[in-house]
Amino acid sequence: MSSALRRYAHLNARVRARLARLPGRRQLETLAAYPDELSLRRELAAFGATTDLGAVLAAFDVVLALLDGPACDVVESYRARYECENLKLLLRAVELRTPYEGIRPLLYAVGDLGPGDKAQELLMAQTLVDAVSFLPPLPFGLVLRRHMRAAGAAGAERFRLETVAEREVYERLWEGVGRLDRGDRESATRVLGTKLDCVNLGRSARLRVYHGLAPEEVLLYAIRAGRFLGSAERAVLAEVPPARWSAALAHTPYRAVLADAETPPALELSLERLLAREVSRELSRNPFRLGIPLAYLILEETLAADLRRLCEGKHFAWSESRILEGVATERG
Repeated sequence: MSSALRRYAHLNARVRARLARLPGRRQLETLAAYPDELSLRRELAAFGATTDLGAVLAAFDVVLALLDGPACDVVESYRARYECENLKLLLRAVELRTPYEGIRPLLYAVGDLGPGDKAQELLMAQTLVDAVSFLPPLPFGLVLRRHMRAAGAAGAERFRLETVAEREVYERLWEGVGRLDRGDRESATRVLGTKLDCVNLGRSARLRVYHGLAPEEVLLYAIRAGRFLGSAERAVLAEVPPARWSAALAHTPYRAVLADAETPPALELSLERLLAREVSRELSRNPFRLGIPLAYLILEETLAADLRRLCEGKHFAWSESRILEGVATERG
């Protein structure tokens, strides 16, 4: 057995063992029946679950330790989304004049913008323009400064900076997928291509509905990557009213989801469920491909989001049925 196959065999065994310990749908339904947030959190602690992303980042560490080369680069690029989340948090803190100690517990230990000196330095900025000027060239400094020069005053709006940074992360990830060998590229495309389609749909809905951007702006901010949504489909998202997306994209797997969702949050939840189903199917495919660990990581992320939704629902004393309406996990 080649070293690459041995590595994937070991990784597949680790992934299967960790998947077996993840709570499934039935366990989440049981947790939703707990009487209050305190008892729910006690139960989560009893079996080692957490609502923060520590478990998710630990899962990335497990996967990365068993990969090398282009496959490792792709997983690292996928994890870089959390560095983008750090950037978003820091930009909001600059805008709201929030001190470092107020956000330090919320920063992820990923990249240069995690807890530490660079984050504190960024918060010394008086404006968002200053904050962007403080950023190192990579991964976000160059692209955000170029964006501000091109867009003028509007380019310094926080939501635009966040959108450009997120686009950069996902397009860099897709470039990495293109450098994989054929087998890994096909499996990663099924998983990450579907993920990027879902992100593009959700982003476009929010940019259209909440920010009222013109078609050319929506197209500018679209992620130029994906499995079923190419340039023609991204043009539809920019130009066609969201209520007509289902008909205009009837040739894609997203027609039913687009037809049923009435708001951007409802659409994003439905897409999250669709993605969870797709990556669960990937787990039954060739175990010696990158799609397996990528699918596992997405399921870890989905579970972490669901556990947060459970706790938030209990905090606000929502009914069990209302809480479960917001749960995306369907396996088990």
